[in-house]
Amino acid sequence: MSGNINYNWKDKLFLIVEDDPASSMLLEIILSKTGAKLLFAESGEMSIEIVKMTRGIDIILMDIKMKGISGFQASTFIKQIAPNIPIIAQTACVVYGDKERCFESGCSGYIPKPINYEILLETINDQLNKVTPKEVAKDQLYSN
Repeated sequence: MSGNINYNWKDKLFLIVEDDPASSMLLEIILSKTGAKLLFAESGEMSIEIVKMTRGIDIILMDIKMKGISGFQASTFIKQIAPNIPIIAQTACVVYGDKERCFESGCSGYIPKPINYEILLETINDQLNKVTPKEVAKDQLYSN
């Protein structure tokens, strides 16, 4: 991994939902350099349980193609219980319509595999720095 991209996410908590151990390990290696705290789920079902039980998750990296509950289904359910957590979809099987389906299921970002670490980090950073409607309203309130 080369490049001069340095992020400090020591105060952030990420949930990585990935059923492939090699992909989980790659994400752990990439994200360990940022200082982020990482939680792991090996299935869509497990990701839903973790979101229900854990406060303070800042972002979710969601594998789309998993056995059991797919990433599409898990994302849809998670958005119902935690609508403000950004979900970045990731998949090795890039099928026509999948990107649109990711956004329809509540994902706010999409990354095809194999993962380009610079694009991954930039996408995460963009999602973490998005201005929420609440923040916009607060800014507009004090702009006069």
